[in-house]
Amino acid sequence: MTIQEIVAVFEKFKISFNAPGDNLDACQEYLSQLKLAMLEFSSLPPAAPSTPTNAQQQELLLAREILEHGALLSIKMMDIPAFERYVAQLKIYYTDCASILPESQKQHPILGLNLLRLLAQNRIAEFHTELELIPIATQLSNVYIKFPAQLEQHIMEGSYNKVLSAKQEGVYSHEGMYFMDMLVDTVREEIAECSEKAYGSIAASDLQSLLMLSTADELVEYAENRGWVISNGSVSFGKQEETLLQLPSSQLIRETLSYAKELERIV
Repeated sequence: MTIQEIVAVFEKFKISFNAPGDNLDACQEYLSQLKLAMLEFSSLPPAAPSTPTNAQQQELLLAREILEHGALLSIKMMDIPAFERYVAQLKIYYTDCASILPESQKQHPILGLNLLRLLAQNRIAEFHTELELIPIATQLSNVYIKFPAQLEQHIMEGSYNKVLSAKQEGVYSHEGMYFMDMLVDTVREEIAECSEKAYGSIAASDLQSLLMLSTADELVEYAENRGWVISNGSVSFGKQEETLLQLPSSQLIRETLSYAKELERIV
């Protein structure tokens, strides 16, 4: 395929991608064609030249935009492993090719979505690793990066209500709502586990407020899934008895003395 033919297919993809309704099959078909055509490009990373020609720069820009749309499509299709792969590819363009390509308008929204994904999956260590790769000035000024950073801070503080209410702020559009829903579920699980450890029982209305569930029916469904009992306006968690860890003290002493003797022989 020539560049012009690839651009024509890409335009068809974007029409299907932006059209209302479910056009995922058509988008996926166009995207498959585009990714096959990209194999014919001569200047993709890691072979991208330090001073590309106009034709090579056009290939790089087109490839980056195709991958960005692929990442967004993977969220629409709820294919998170695919989204993770697209982000890994795009980071090469965002870093290694930063000096030869103009910054993409989708760069920070996609990086922010990736941070949101890690939060939603409760992968906090990886979240911090990814965040450290982004300049401090960007973390403080760019809304797409600042938003997940603030959410993580709320989680660390235990301000779960702020996390749940942040869903209404509308920083992200359709794609971000998927990860926000995941994050809300993760936070609710944290609240539920803390409640189970802190209380033997709690008023149903208070628990509904804590979990930020809209109706009593939602609380009933949630309680059934976790094995809670609702009776007379109260929720009982049914704590399991904690089992004490028994240390094999005699065996531990024997092994310690044995190690000490071995150390004496070595010295």
